[in-house]
Order: sequence, then structure tokens, then C-alpha cells
Amino acid sequence: MAEDFHILLKELNIQPKNDLLYEAAFTHASYRNENKNTCKADYDRLEFVGDGVLDLVIADLLFFRFPHMRSGELSKCRASLVRGVTLTSFSKRMQFEKYIRVSKGEEKLGEMNPKLLEDCFESFIGAYYLDNHDDFEKTKTLVKSFFSDAIEHYEEYEIFDYKSRLQEILQSNTSGDIVYSIVEEAGTPQEKQFKVNVSCNNIVLGVGIGSSKKKAEQNAAKNAIEKRVI
Repeated sequence: MAEDFHILLKELNIQPKNDLLYEAAFTHASYRNENKNTCKADYDRLEFVGDGVLDLVIADLLFFRFPHMRSGELSKCRASLVRGVTLTSFSKRMQFEKYIRVSKGEEKLGEMNPKLLEDCFESFIGAYYLDNHDDFEKTKTLVKSFFSDAIEHYEEYEIFDYKSRLQEILQSNTSGDIVYSIVEEAGTPQEKQFKVNVSCNNIVLGVGIGSSKKKAEQNAAKNAIEKRVI
């Protein structure tokens, strides 16, 4: 049973003008189909709006944050920031799954599908934009509250997808914890280089090298995915 979405709005200091927008933003099509007499809207149309709003706001933020970036690099940077795993991570951070209404069949599946969480984040942004249609700066401020750290560390987010994607693959195909282990450390304090193994159930899945532990871990996850050993 989904919790009242007003709890989340209160945590985010959002005072809704139109409750129906947010109610729809947290309603999956399966729930609407199962409750046709009482539920009139799901998040399908709001997801469309939210997707466009995110593209515009992130483009705006990147344009002014990186004045020397060319259009190709800006496009690549935006794509890395608004990809599915990033949006899903925001939904998980805010525990959106507690407020999403799904059908009884969907509830029985257990853990919520990451794609559903991604869609719901876009729908939430779409609902907020429409609810504050006369003041676009409010929407920019909300989006920036989620993405400010990602924009400052966009190079890491370009490969963030690999660690998240590896986790998704493992969760769907096997059980066990993912372990990243440093197997080699070389270089000077100013120019470090790390070599990392990623393993699951004591089986090494991939190896990565990077100038920081985090980058080496991300490259190890990428290597595991590319080897298709899972």
C-alpha cells in the first residue's frame, strides 16, 4: 500500500497548488487500469513533460557552468547526467517507491523495477513544472537541488552508469554482494594509479585502472559488463 505523497512533498518543502498533478505523478498505469472507477490519471503524460523539462534545465545549467564547452561535449555531458540510472538513483534516495501506486500484481513482484523509478522521477519533475508554470525559476531550483553535485563531477557520472548497470544485472541474475578490491597502487602522490578487481561470490568479474579509486572501480564494472561474464 502506497504512502501519502504529501509526506514527501512536505519533506521537500513543496506546497502544491494542484494535488491531482502529484497524485498522477505517483500513479502507475497498472494501478489506473485496476481502479478505473476511482483513478482517472497515471504518470504517462507527466513523464513526457518531465523528460523535456530535464533536458532544458540541464542544458541551461551546463551552458552557464561550462562556458568553454563545445556543443558536442555539452550534449555528451547532458546525456550522461539524465540517463536512466542517474534518475533512478534520485528516486531511490528520496524513497519514491513508498509513494508510487501500482497494481496488486506489480506489488507481488517485490522490489520495484528501476525503469518505473526512473519514469516516476521524470513525472514528478513534470508535475512540479506544471504546478509552478508561472515561475520557471522554481523548477530550475528544484532540478538543480538534485543535479548540482552531478554537474560538478560530471566526468564521474559519465561512467556512473557502469557500476549501477552492473548492480542491476547482478541483482536480476544472481545473489551476493559486489566487492571492489584494490589489487595494485602505483605512481607518485600527485599522479596515483589504482588497479581494482570487481567480484561477486569470490569470482572476479572485471578489472579496471584509474587515477582514483572511484574511477578504477567504475572501469572495473565497465570491463565486467563488456566481457559479458555475468
